[in-house]
Amino acid sequence: MRLKWYLIIISICIVIISSIVSLTQNVVFIETLLVTCLSTLFVIIIDGVTATISRLLPQVIAKKETDIFKVTKKERNFYSKLQIKKWKDKIPEIGHFTGFRKNKISDPKNPEYIKRFIIESAYGEIGHFLSVFTGILLLLIPIFPQVWFSISLGVMIVNGILNIPPIIVLRYNKFTLLSIYKKMKN
Repeated sequence: MRLKWYLIIISICIVIISSIVSLTQNVVFIETLLVTCLSTLFVIIIDGVTATISRLLPQVIAKKETDIFKVTKKERNFYSKLQIKKWKDKIPEIGHFTGFRKNKISDPKNPEYIKRFIIESAYGEIGHFLSVFTGILLLLIPIFPQVWFSISLGVMIVNGILNIPPIIVLRYNKFTLLSIYKKMKN
């Protein structure tokens, strides 16, 4: 159900981008729509490659408790103000591609499982964060030069925006996971 709504949002964005570009640049809507779909397919491939590359990083990077991975109380309060508990479960989770689902803690009493969950969340953060920026590669594939830049810029922005909620959810959940893990270690 969640993935269905995500795809509906992406489809609506595709139609909006196509409409804006076809109206402002005097090009045929159907052609613009096809180019927008192609651009969206390319950004999905770029995101997949980015996720794969981030998963190939050594575990030591994901295990490090550096400042970028730490979730502060101030940050957690910000997420609470966003009312994250109401919408976090609506964000699609595709951890089955990596063999570790992060939509539910299935073994909350197992410290090794919780540790792996934290590491997988860090990989997810890295992948989504990089995907916000690797979408710019889309601009380097000028298939239909007349409209490609306008379309790919729109698709790149939508891609960046759609990668932010999963980052927020992963960071919000990490705070809880770290608390559980620290209690187990004591």
